[in-house]
Amino acid sequence: MERYRARIGVAQAVVNVSNKIWAFIDENFEVTILYNMTQQLTLRLMHTETHVELILTLFYAKCDRIERIELWDTLYAMESDMTVPWLVGGDFNVIWEEKEKYGGLPVSLLEVDDFRHYINTCNLTDLGFKGSIFTLWNGRSEEDCIFKRLDKCFGNNELQQTFIGLELKKLKQVLSTWSRATYGDIFQKIASLEEVVLVHARQFEVNPTQMNRQRLKQVQAEIIKYIALEEEFWRQKDGMSWFKDGDRNTKFFHAQ
Repeated sequence: MERYRARIGVAQAVVNVSNKIWAFIDENFEVTILYNMTQQLTLRLMHTETHVELILTLFYAKCDRIERIELWDTLYAMESDMTVPWLVGGDFNVIWEEKEKYGGLPVSLLEVDDFRHYINTCNLTDLGFKGSIFTLWNGRSEEDCIFKRLDKCFGNNELQQTFIGLELKKLKQVLSTWSRATYGDIFQKIASLEEVVLVHARQFEVNPTQMNRQRLKQVQAEIIKYIALEEEFWRQKDGMSWFKDGDRNTKFFHAQ
């Protein structure tokens, strides 16, 4: 994790007990770990200049409904004492409503009801999103294709009152500074191709045919080529040898 922290350029990094939830935090925040559990990591963040306090809960929920019940219970227990801005986000491994899934087996309404009950009981509001409605694709096409929206962000009333006009993009910039400088045509090309990949991905979501899948694969192959050039640039610049397939910080690889 320290390698990622150094590359991103942030001062602090926290990981949960299962090593599946990582938080990269700006130096302007004092960090206190409140809960460190298998399915969630909760931090208290205090801004050193404004002294605004924020509770951040990051999720990586289990696939099994029974195991998630334990997670929902901890969320409910935290809400009973919550009096400050609270941001809850991550992979909940369950959808909110049927339109957030395309293909595959029928939606389990019992799992959906569990999710909605606990979120509503905790007085949390969906903060919305930008981009595709789906955050997971099983990599297949046509009748075998499955899309789901498993990643979400919620906030309590105090969060919305404190951060008037809150946009997730702006909050992300505060909590995790992914400020990537522009280094020549390679980086500009990657930025452009990321948008092209998103367009083709959306086309495939709407119409998951073999032709649309092939087009998506072509632009994915193109961006991978430029990412390899980017890695070579950093090897020569910094003399680092720790770049691996998972060490890439682009919207394309985050979406895979």
